[in-house]
Amino acid sequence: MKIAIEEHLKCTEYPRVGAVIVKDGKVLSTGHRGEVKRRHAERVAIEKLRREDLIDSTLYTTLEPCVGLHNDQVVESCAELIISSGIKEVFIGVLDPNGTIYSQGFRKLLENHISVKFFSRKLRAAIEEETFEFGSVHAVYGSGKRRVPVVHSGIDINVHFSETDTRTIPIKWATLQRGHGCVDLSSLNGAVKVASGAEKFSDITDPTVFRFPSHFARMKKGMIAVVQPANTGFCVLVKLIDLFESDILFQWEVRNDPQ
Repeated sequence: MKIAIEEHLKCTEYPRVGAVIVKDGKVLSTGHRGEVKRRHAERVAIEKLRREDLIDSTLYTTLEPCVGLHNDQVVESCAELIISSGIKEVFIGVLDPNGTIYSQGFRKLLENHISVKFFSRKLRAAIEEETFEFGSVHAVYGSGKRRVPVVHSGIDINVHFSETDTRTIPIKWATLQRGHGCVDLSSLNGAVKVASGAEKFSDITDPTVFRFPSHFARMKKGMIAVVQPANTGFCVLVKLIDLFESDILFQWEVRNDPQ
């Protein structure tokens, strides 16, 4: 597990992923994302070995193996490659938060009789903070854009004013209905207002002018909401950029309360 993390830390792009293949107590190969252009870490490690070496081996990977995202995909997914390789056991660091992959690689391996286990809790926490460009998928800071999964009961995110300012506003994305083109944004009761008429954040010179506060807003692509719970001292502007089958892309910007 630690060797996989060492490989993971060699990555110069996100998400960081490291992989190690072991058999009979010996390390056979390693790989990390970016070591070979356009090759995932698991594939890099697997392609360094002969088929006979892979039979009954164990793979350690810091991120859940990817799955095929569409029927006409030319390159087989890492999950499919592992299944066909002869590897008998896989240790996973963290499940991929990408809504189109989350738990699907894990499930596919199990369905094909691959034994799946996980890294220790302590190592998983370390991987979580180092894998993705912005650290935890449940925290954002200041302003930016992020694509997040919205599966099952949704995803909770804490918006921090900055990395050095401890003020925080909780938001939640849930009830993604791509067919209807909408997803629900919620926060504390009475904290959410739709910024009707605004197309970009710069259109909003004073976030407090908007009326009709609620605990949630049904957001469609391009809509902006103002989230401002009482006594937080700041607000966050949230814009829904795009919706996908099981995840969304949103933009946010924090603003201090106007004087």
